[in-house]
Amino acid sequence: MAAPTGGTMRVAFHRPGWNATMRAARAGLHGLFAVYKPPGAPWSVVRDTVEMQLLKDLNSLERPAPRQHVRFLPNTVERQEGTELMMTVTKVPMLADHPLVSGPVFTRWKIGAGHRLDKKSSGVFVLGAGRGNKLLTDWQDAHLSRAYTVCGLLGKATDDFSDTGKLIEKTTFDHVTGEKLERILAVIQGSNHKALLQPPPLPYFFPLRSYRSPKEPPEPESSQPLSFSKSRANPREWNVERSMGSDYQQPTWRVALLSMLGMALLLWCVLRPETEIDKLLEAASRGDFQESEPQAPPGGQEKP
Repeated sequence: MAAPTGGTMRVAFHRPGWNATMRAARAGLHGLFAVYKPPGAPWSVVRDTVEMQLLKDLNSLERPAPRQHVRFLPNTVERQEGTELMMTVTKVPMLADHPLVSGPVFTRWKIGAGHRLDKKSSGVFVLGAGRGNKLLTDWQDAHLSRAYTVCGLLGKATDDFSDTGKLIEKTTFDHVTGEKLERILAVIQGSNHKALLQPPPLPYFFPLRSYRSPKEPPEPESSQPLSFSKSRANPREWNVERSMGSDYQQPTWRVALLSMLGMALLLWCVLRPETEIDKLLEAASRGDFQESEPQAPPGGQEKP
């Protein structure tokens, strides 16, 4: 408990089971660091292993002594008059601070991955701990240069594109030269560089409809005239998509909704009660509408 300052009192509470060493270790585990990811291990397993080892080291630190609390314990005292039962004041450790009761002090530590390596790849794996996870976004936005070394076998093809997969095809590779490989790698590098420079596609909130030209029915081979009921001019066979294209074809529910709204508007116009505006419009259409002369002010009042 600190001394009062400026009329207020500041009280510092610390978590039970923590000492200065644990607080210092916890305060220092914030930032970015790199580890080596071996081939064949998923990146999530590497991250969980690092987190488990950090928690194991933190919990292995010396824990503070358990807190003491005062208890009144019964005790017998031998006297001349006989045995007398008395209460003795003693200090005993609190069982709540015992490691078997409270468990480990550190149970979780936030570890984030900067980039996800493939299971079969190996190399530098950047991780963030604690408040260092916020720096992972800045580290990714920096677009730092990365170097990759690719190893492969010529003349063999496997089912999972790896050297340990099942062999499905085998051929000769005497025609492959270093110049051809460099040419192919240059094309791949150019396409990847072009993809990085292209802006991201704009998000479309509504799906785009593609135009499809209407299918033309096959022309009859005979020279006989066609009947109107079987021709394309038949109203039962005509639709918007066939005449104007699929971009103008509207769903049935939208057409039905607009039709019902139009009918409701017409019924309201016919069945609504007549108003003064209707009378004026009707009189104006027949030519009987005359502008009313301004009324004279009552006696004793002048126009402003």
